[in-house]
Amino acid sequence: MSKKFLTSDIVREELEKDGIIPALEGDDAKDFCLNKWDGKLNTTSSWAEGHEDIIIYSETTADDYELWVCTDNHNGNININEDVYYYQENDPLAERALEALRHGGSVWIDPYLAEEMQYDISEAFTYAYQDEYEELFDNMRDELLHTGDYEDYKEE
Repeated sequence: MSKKFLTSDIVREELEKDGIIPALEGDDAKDFCLNKWDGKLNTTSSWAEGHEDIIIYSETTADDYELWVCTDNHNGNININEDVYYYQENDPLAERALEALRHGGSVWIDPYLAEEMQYDISEAFTYAYQDEYEELFDNMRDELLHTGDYEDYKEE
């Protein structure tokens, strides 16, 4: 009996049996990633609790400029060069938060900023899920190839 080729459809079917689908976005991607990473994201409470690995909030300067702070320091000893952003570019803030979450960390984002960052946070989790899915896909492909039921993997 000849062995058949393993295809991406077969790998996807096996992943779907475990409830893992190819494309999750937004809150679904966020929920999957936070669960897998054991990360905690708080965007609803008015104050950080003091144990978070990253906190993101805004501050106003003496001359009324708004600055954005993304730091791991709860004591107000922020590093101006690394933690303070003059322009509200949400991508670096979201990426820094995701990096902490990927390692099982806890992140607090001021609810006002979280609302402004909602699109960027959603996009970051969507891309993070894609990365997670690719890794799960590769692992499942390798696992299926090692069963001996397939001759080789064939790209479709």
